[in-house]
Amino acid sequence: MKKKFKHSLRFKLTMLLMVLMALTIFGSVAITWLSIRHFFVGRLKQRMIGIYNDVNVVFSTERTDKQQTTDLLNNIMSRGDISVFIFDVNDGTRYTNINEESKMLESMQSLASLLQGQDELGLSELLIDGNKGRYQFTKNYDSSMNGEFYDLTGVLDDGSLIALRSSGARLDDNVKITLALYSYVGVFSIIIGCISMFVASNYYVKPIHEMAVAAKKMSQLDFDTRVTTNSQDEIGELGNSINSMSKELEATISELKTANVKLAKDIEKKNQIDEMRKEFLSHVSHELKTPIALIQGYAEGLKENISDDSESRDFYCEVIMDEADRMNTMVKKLMALNELEFGTDKITLERFDIVELMKNINQSSDILLQQKNIDFDFPYQDTVCVWGDEFMIEEVYSNYLTNAIHYSPENGKVRIGIEEKEDVVRINVYNDGDNIPEEELSKIWIKFYKVDKARTREYGGSGIGLSIVAATMKLHGRDYGAYNVDGGVVFYFELEKAKQNCITEKC
Repeated sequence: MKKKFKHSLRFKLTMLLMVLMALTIFGSVAITWLSIRHFFVGRLKQRMIGIYNDVNVVFSTERTDKQQTTDLLNNIMSRGDISVFIFDVNDGTRYTNINEESKMLESMQSLASLLQGQDELGLSELLIDGNKGRYQFTKNYDSSMNGEFYDLTGVLDDGSLIALRSSGARLDDNVKITLALYSYVGVFSIIIGCISMFVASNYYVKPIHEMAVAAKKMSQLDFDTRVTTNSQDEIGELGNSINSMSKELEATISELKTANVKLAKDIEKKNQIDEMRKEFLSHVSHELKTPIALIQGYAEGLKENISDDSESRDFYCEVIMDEADRMNTMVKKLMALNELEFGTDKITLERFDIVELMKNINQSSDILLQQKNIDFDFPYQDTVCVWGDEFMIEEVYSNYLTNAIHYSPENGKVRIGIEEKEDVVRINVYNDGDNIPEEELSKIWIKFYKVDKARTREYGGSGIGLSIVAATMKLHGRDYGAYNVDGGVVFYFELEKAKQNCITEKC
C-alpha cells in the first residue's frame, strides 16, 4: 500500500507543489539573507541623516532659553539608540546624550577632535557616497570600544561639529533576529503549505482516481462503475467521455457475448453429436461382437456337420435364433433411445391409472417371478391417476421390474411401493441382492454401462434399459434414481399427480 501511494498522482502532485513552494520560500529567505544587512544599514543611515537635519534646524534658530534647546534635542534623540556628540570649537561640548562615565563619551570626543582637525584643514565639505556635502556616513572600527560602529559626522550650519554613532553589534543582532524569524516563518509555512497542498490536491486527484478505477474495471469487463464529476473543465469532459465509452463498450461486448454463447452452443452441440456418434458406434460394435461370433460359430458348425444328431443341431439353431433375437431387441431399444435423446419422439401427456398399468406388467412378468421363486409384493388395488405418456411410462416400469427380477437372488423378494404426495406420485421398486457400489450409482444410467457384465449377459441385458428410463424421465421433466438399502437396492421415478380421478383407462 505504501509503495502504491508513492506512485500515485496525488503523491506526485503534492510533492511537486511542495518542492515549488519550498524553493520559493528558500529563495525568499536567501534573498533576505543577502540583502537584509544592506536594508538595515540603509535604514540606519536615513535615521541618522534625519537626526542631523533636525539638529541642524534646532541650532540654526536663535534661542535665549538654552533649556528649551536641550529639551528639543532630547526629544529628537529619544527616537532610537543612536549616540550624539555636538561640539563647538569655542564653546566646547554643546550637547551629548552619552553618560559622562561611559567609554563611549571618550570615543565620541576623539571622533569630534578628528572631525575638528579635518575642518581646520578646510574640509567642511565632506565626501558622501561620491557627492560633496556637509556630513558623511562611514563604518569604523573603534579599538578603544573593541567593536565596529556606524558613524555619521558632519558640520552644522552654525559651524558646530556633530557626530552620530550606532553600534554595529546591535545592528548585527537585529539582522540575526530578523533572519531567524524569517527562517521559522519559512519552515512553518512549508509545513502548513504541505498539509494544505496534500488536502487540496485531493480535490483535483479524486476525479482522476475515479476515472482510473472505472478504466481498470472496464478492462475487467465491469461496466457498472460511473465517473461522478460536476466540473465543466477538461477533467469533467474526460469523465463524461469515459462514461459514454463504458456504455458503448458494454453494449458491444453484450452483443459479442450473445454471439459467442450461440456459437459455443452450436459447437458444443456438434461436438456432442460427434462424440455420441463415436460412442454409439463403439458400443454397438462391442455389443454385437459376441452374438455375431456365436451365430458365426454355430452356423459354421451346422455347415460342417460337426454334430450328426438332431438334438445338437436343434441346440445350434436355438442359439442362433436367441442371439439374433437379442440383436434385434437391442437394435429396437437403440432406435427408441435415439428418438428419446434427440427429441424426435414427442411425449403425449395423458391422465391414466398407474396402478392398472403396473398390474398389467406384473402379470406379464409372472412367469419370470415363478422361475426364481421370488416373493413379489404389490399390495395396491385402488386407482391412482397420474399425468404422463402411458406408453413411455410402461417402458420405464417394465425396465425397473425386469432389472429387479434378474438381479434378485433365488427365493428373493421384490416389493413395489407407491407414495402419494400433494402433487407427485412416486413409484419405488425394491429387490433383494447386492448393493450397487456408490461410485457406480451415477453411471448406471449411461447406455451400455454394466456394473456386472457377466451377469448382465447371462440374462440377456444390453445395458440400454436404464438409459431409456433416464431419457424418458428427462423428457417428462421428473425425478428418477436409485439408492442402496440394507439387503438390496431401490429404483424410483416420479410423475405428476392428477387432480381428478380417472373415468376411463385413458383419460
